[in-house]
Amino acid sequence: MAIDASDHITETNRNAWNAQRFDAWVAAFGSPEAEAAKIVAEPERVLRRLSPYLGDVAGKRICNVQGSHGRVAVALARLGAELLVIDFSEENRRFALALAKAAGVTIDYALCDIMEADNLGRAHTFDVLVLELGILHYHQDLDRFFATMRKLATDRGMLLLNEFHPVQRKLFWADGPHDYFQTDLIEADVPNPDIAGASLGRCLYRFWTMGDVLTAIIKAGFTITRLEEHPDWTDSTIPGSFTLVAHA
Repeated sequence: MAIDASDHITETNRNAWNAQRFDAWVAAFGSPEAEAAKIVAEPERVLRRLSPYLGDVAGKRICNVQGSHGRVAVALARLGAELLVIDFSEENRRFALALAKAAGVTIDYALCDIMEADNLGRAHTFDVLVLELGILHYHQDLDRFFATMRKLATDRGMLLLNEFHPVQRKLFWADGPHDYFQTDLIEADVPNPDIAGASLGRCLYRFWTMGDVLTAIIKAGFTITRLEEHPDWTDSTIPGSFTLVAHA
């Protein structure tokens, strides 16, 4: 259902993302030790959507924005990158750090709202910002969000965004608004990798158009150098995701 924006958005989503989340990742991937063994054996498996755009990451300082369970961060660390994950879920952090330990790498994990990243003292630190699948719909102010990304990036740093396509989310996702231009918030279940079919809580989402996303990135001071649209996993006749590369 559509609802009005309010000050409790962040807290609502934070609570949902801490509800049984560690157990949900174990249900999805197995124990941190089991998943770490797979990442060590084949880090490119986790990075398959990102690797074509990243090149050699050894020695690069990478921020995995809202990096959740840490699988992308751990895979990048295995390839020699220096990683910081920023995410506000303690349950996510717990799984990610256990995963990193089991994989024999070290990652930093800042437990905070990405919109408060200025407080981390990491301005203009990162060569690459990685954002993957399910980031933008948690934000109510894209201009502010991408302005924060620009503050984190070094001059000429890369923004790599692999995200659900607005057409898929707005028109074809079961809980979406089914109206490409609707701007209301939507309340729906938090993504659940199926912990006995249970609901892990409700989140508040704001679905953006492609124009909204591109304009906010440009306004923040990035230059977009590449945009690729990818077919949906279940219906190849519609776009399911897109990958955008931009530089500060």
